[in-house]
Amino acid sequence: MNITIAGYGFVGKAHHELLKENHNITIYDPELGYKDFGKPEGVICCVSTPPYKDGSCDMSNVFDVIDQSPDVPILIKSTISVEGWDMLVDTFPNKMLNFSPEFLRQATYLEDIKSMDRLLIGGSSCNFWANVFKIDTEVADPKELILAKYARNSFLALKVSYFNQLYDLCKELGIEYEAVARYTGMDSRIGTSHTGVTEERGYGGHCFPKDVDALIRTGQRDNVDLSILKEIVSYNKRIRNN
Repeated sequence: MNITIAGYGFVGKAHHELLKENHNITIYDPELGYKDFGKPEGVICCVSTPPYKDGSCDMSNVFDVIDQSPDVPILIKSTISVEGWDMLVDTFPNKMLNFSPEFLRQATYLEDIKSMDRLLIGGSSCNFWANVFKIDTEVADPKELILAKYARNSFLALKVSYFNQLYDLCKELGIEYEAVARYTGMDSRIGTSHTGVTEERGYGGHCFPKDVDALIRTGQRDNVDLSILKEIVSYNKRIRNN
């Protein structure tokens, strides 16, 4: 099957690696010199969605890909907002749009994609994409999956913030933080991931800051006060600036 992957960052590269043995892959990313969109039977959109200054999600790259795609199933792997999905559906009512959340870690994206055992997907062409990926598929409402993606990263950012505050308490009390974190993480409901405190302090990177901000922005649009997330953004800025 002819598949075009639009966007060749680590998400696009991961899907290229996953699908190249069973499909003919065309890479489309003009900024990297891949200017041929090909003649796809399906399009996987992996382009960036950077934040605007107000924290909302810039969807222009996704719009560009969908606008030039032929009438074939389109799978959006880019992180988009709930309101962004509504905009896409309204703008492209005749396009075969689908969304699947991406949980790859940038540092280990090849290992992560190879260990993926389930495709979470929503939209109009789920059976088509199940056949492309050839793994177990769970179909859901696209908005549920979009919100779940933001919710996962926001919760992990919250966890990082909590353990940074616990670190400060341990330091003030003269108690070894690593021991406290380890004993706390022994509870399987909590676990030990995201309990390390770095020299930079708090959370950073590509995904956590923009996803937390975007979820807050979605709440503001619908008059839902996500006060806990607002507080961790404020706290994170303070400790990282210091």
